[in-house]
Amino acid sequence: MLTLVIYDISDNHERSRLIKKLQHFGLHRIQKSAFLGNLKSQKRIELGDVIQYHLSGPKDSIYIIPICDKCKDMTRIFSAEKRVLEESDEFKIL
Repeated sequence: MLTLVIYDISDNHERSRLIKKLQHFGLHRIQKSAFLGNLKSQKRIELGDVIQYHLSGPKDSIYIIPICDKCKDMTRIFSAEKRVLEESDEFKIL
């Protein structure tokens, strides 16, 4: 299922470690603090289990948001770069 991860991490070191972890899970950066990619349910659970340890301050947060096919089909993207949500549920920048 298409999965959006957004975060606000105050510590630079922890933020860098989180970015590497998100990339390791095959997610792609779409904004400065947002990653998107296709994750199966078990991988989404596993991701949640490991990324919670990157919270470094009292106001830090990480959101893991699954996006169903119906919602994906209703998604509109406004960007100077061409970005599309492929039928395969993968996000690509063209």
